[in-house]
Amino acid sequence: MDVQEAREKLTARHEEDDGPAELPASVLPKLTLNDLPDGATLQVGSQKDGRLHLDWSGTLGRDGEVIYGEADHTWTRKYWYAPLGLEQYLDLVRRAVETRHRVRGDVDITHDDDDGAYVALRFRINTVETNLGKAYEAIRKIAAEVEEAAEHAADEVGQRIAEIAARLSGWGSETLDALVDAVETARSADDKGRTLEELCSRLFSSVPGFVVTGRVRTETEEIDISVVNDSTEPRLRREGALILAECKNWTGKCGKNEFVVFHSKLENRSQRCTLGFLISWNGFTETITKEMLRGSREDILVVPITGEDIRSAVRSDDFTRTLLECWEKAVNL
Repeated sequence: MDVQEAREKLTARHEEDDGPAELPASVLPKLTLNDLPDGATLQVGSQKDGRLHLDWSGTLGRDGEVIYGEADHTWTRKYWYAPLGLEQYLDLVRRAVETRHRVRGDVDITHDDDDGAYVALRFRINTVETNLGKAYEAIRKIAAEVEEAAEHAADEVGQRIAEIAARLSGWGSETLDALVDAVETARSADDKGRTLEELCSRLFSSVPGFVVTGRVRTETEEIDISVVNDSTEPRLRREGALILAECKNWTGKCGKNEFVVFHSKLENRSQRCTLGFLISWNGFTETITKEMLRGSREDILVVPITGEDIRSAVRSDDFTRTLLECWEKAVNL
């Protein structure tokens, strides 16, 4: 989208009173306050497969001579995934907004509601920037600072729950070599899945900066391993705050359908997840490669890992190296 097209879209949407315009982040640095009609709003994202994929959950707008952003935390209890309760999480965000409002005066709560099914919290962030690109950067930075404490609390709760669950399940009593043997010899589907999940969880825990928060279950999906990413390794540091992994210890190979379903789980994480590891003990079909090539321009990356990769990591006692090798193969496909 060029500058002229963006200007026309902003003006037309505002005149029609048809809600926020939709612009890609790449065009924002080319626009100024004067390109945004007073009272107009926009969302930052792009159309993919007929759907709008937002880069940030919120809107940008103009109020007089001020470019502002309104962060939108609207969640339904049914699809809340974090181990910390939805009410508790948003209460922490609310407190952080109120504190910054007292100290800095550049944020303010604009909407706070709980109707039973949905809980909504929106807060406005004012900027002094006149360029939309710079204003967007400033808004995202302030929003992240406000939400930081709530994210940290959610991570701590998840880690504590994972530790308790692991202790109750007897995890850690077997060596990694013994777990590899157990994965190979397990007879029931439940034993196969549980053993591979323990093996992979312990391997991910060995990566510096990774905190495994355990299994996540919701009414619509289940994820085997959730990892909080605090890695300082350059290739991993650029990825999202959350990394997911799913384990398949099937007698056959994992195919395209499983890849697509796992990819959608990464998308459903409020843009905090750009990296996922799909682990198939008996390898993958050729359709996986075609699906990876089809989505190679997307921000989300699904990295396939085979049982052979896992066995190699255990033998070398260096899962980080194996993980990065698999990451590079997926990136350079």
